[in-house]
Order: sequence, then structure tokens, then C-alpha cells
Amino acid sequence: MKKLNANFTAVIALALLALFFLNQILHKGAILNNVHYINDLAFVSYNTKEALENSELPLWTPYFYSGHPLLAIPENYMFDMNFLFVFLFRNIYLAMNLSLILYFFIAGLGMYFLADEFVKNKKAAFISAIIYMFNGLMHSFIITGHINILEGYSLVPFIFLFVHKALKSREWIFYSILAGVFFALQILSGSMILFFYTALLISFYFAFNLVSRNFAKILLKTVFAGLIIVIIALSLSAVKLLPVLEFTKMSSRAVNVSFNEFLGHPIGLKDIGRTIVTNLGYSEISAAIGIIGFILLVFGIFDFKKRMILFFAAVILFSLLFASGTFVADIMYKIPGFDKQRHIERALVLFVFAGSVL
Repeated sequence: MKKLNANFTAVIALALLALFFLNQILHKGAILNNVHYINDLAFVSYNTKEALENSELPLWTPYFYSGHPLLAIPENYMFDMNFLFVFLFRNIYLAMNLSLILYFFIAGLGMYFLADEFVKNKKAAFISAIIYMFNGLMHSFIITGHINILEGYSLVPFIFLFVHKALKSREWIFYSILAGVFFALQILSGSMILFFYTALLISFYFAFNLVSRNFAKILLKTVFAGLIIVIIALSLSAVKLLPVLEFTKMSSRAVNVSFNEFLGHPIGLKDIGRTIVTNLGYSEISAAIGIIGFILLVFGIFDFKKRMILFFAAVILFSLLFASGTFVADIMYKIPGFDKQRHIERALVLFVFAGSVL
């Protein structure tokens, strides 16, 4: 309770910021002017509403392909806040808007707790939360109707926090279970894109954590924690994941996407300043954290003697090399799962995450 009271002001401030920033969609009938929001999400939400009115789960849709397993489409949500709000209010646009605001707030909340875990400074953690909420990637890609991606994005800090605590604390079983639950929530929310990047991030952290004098002891704990996370995540998400895997075999993703499709629109290294610092007048995808945010990032890297600083700096370097289509992209194309992904510029999510912490 003491910890909750100490964080109360910051949590309320983040909630008010989310409400203030997205106040225009609080009005009745207001929707985002985005095709993913108006078409894709509204379509799935309408199916959900209709199924719930018939006391059914939205497992399939009769409206395209002469009947189709809705839960088998990776990007469609199964259980999330949008589902809960449709269930409570029976209004798809209200549910979509409330979900957007709530997950925007949760993104900042997760980063706040994660940064506070590392620096034990609530003001610094609040700045990290602000940067994670208000950055170029959020505005150029995530929040503009991709609520399933916003959901996955908002859960990344929580997953990393629970994995970190699983590896560093005595209550490692409890935190491993929590990490597995939040991984499952990413899958159930239809955020498969962010699930792959989150799994990649956690794999890097597992490997980084093994670099220690107590290698054998840490390896044993890492293996058991990893097993718990995988078992919990796969068990809870199986109702969504298994149909997705079956459907994938019958879809265009049964084979790898072409390398050019995999690349999508890599960021140009000559535009790196506009990509990660300020996207002023820049029309491409952005991960800009602002001039002040970038200055704070540089000062954070100066404290490179700390292991976690080195880790997050390495994540930033990997992210930029991946998103710019260098040799890292060639390597990632050979990794199962990523060979079916498109648009490597989305790897900038790793930069935004690590940059916010630093």
C-alpha cells in the first residue's frame, strides 16, 4: 500500500494526460479517421457484439469468405479490453474509444513502473513514461487505429518488468507466471507483430543475463523461468494460437514472404536524425523521442558502466540496424516467424522501448 500511495500522483497524472490528449474521441459518435479503425476494428467489434447478443463467443464471422473462423485471423482480438467494453456497453464505438484511451494510459503506466524499478526515482520514471506515450512511432503508426498493436505495445514494459523480476528476485515463479500471462494477452489481443518483437527482446535479455560468474546457477534459473513463461503463455493463448497456426498453413503466409516484402520501407540512415530525434516535416514512419528526450538518452548512455545501460544501448543499436535493412535484416529473415513478417521499420519499437528506459 505504501508503494501504491507513493505512485498515486504519477498514475493519476498519466491517466489525466491520456484523457486530455484523446479527449476528442470521448464525444458520442466520435471515431478516428483511419481505415484500420473505421473498417477493420469496427468489423471485428460488430461481430463480437452480435455474437454476445446471441450468448456466443465471436469465434467466426458469416460476413466474408462465406463464413470464416474469425479467431484464426492473427490480427483480430479474442479477449481484451475492447471485448470487455463491448460486453458491458453493447456499443462498438464506445468500446473502441475507451480501449484506445485505456491502452494509451497502460503504455505509460507500464513504462513508469519499469523505469522506477531500475532507477528508483519516480520523477525520472515519469519522464520515461511520457516518452513512451508521446513519441513518433506512437503517432505515425501505433495509435492511428491499430488498437491491437497499441495493446501489444502497452504490455511490453510489463512483460519485461516481470521477466526482470523473475530473473533477479526470490519470487521468480510468481513473476514468471505473470510474464506468461501478459505474453498470452498479447496473442489474445491480436498483437502478433508486437509478440514477435517482445519475444525477441526477452530472448536477448535471457542471453545477456547469462553473462555472469555464476553461470551455472543463473542458467538453471533462466531455463526454469523460461519454461514457466512458455507453458503459461501457450496454455492461456491456445484457444487463439492453434487456429491461427492452422489458418496460416492455408493462407498466403504458408510460405515465407519475399525478401522485398519483408523489408517493406527500411529507414534511411541519412534520415536517422529525423527518425529518432524529431520528425518535424518528416512524412515517413518515425520513432522520434524529441530533442530533450534524445539529450537525456545520450546522458543515460554515458553511464555505460552499469550492465543494464549496456543492454538497452545494445537493443537500440540492434533496432536501428534491423530497421534500416542492414546485415541484421538479412539474419532476421532466416529466423522462423520473422520470415513471415513485413515492414522491418517496425523494429523501431525496440528503439522506442529501450530509448524510453535510458
